[in-house]
Amino acid sequence: MALVAGLTGMVIGALNLAVADGGPGTGTGVVGGILALLLGLIAVVLGRPHRLTASPPHRVTS
Repeated sequence: MALVAGLTGMVIGALNLAVADGGPGTGTGVVGGILALLLGLIAVVLGRPHRLTASPPHRVTS
């Protein structure tokens, strides 16, 4: 779920940033677009499936 939300946030942030025509503080959404991109990227990284790479326990034979 976080993966989908992150990708959605990144797309919306990129579109918002693409149509923004002013700098920070002008009210055109530049800062909000950058934040949406960053938070979307964080959500994608945290929401991706993790692969467990633990090796099976070793048996000690004597």
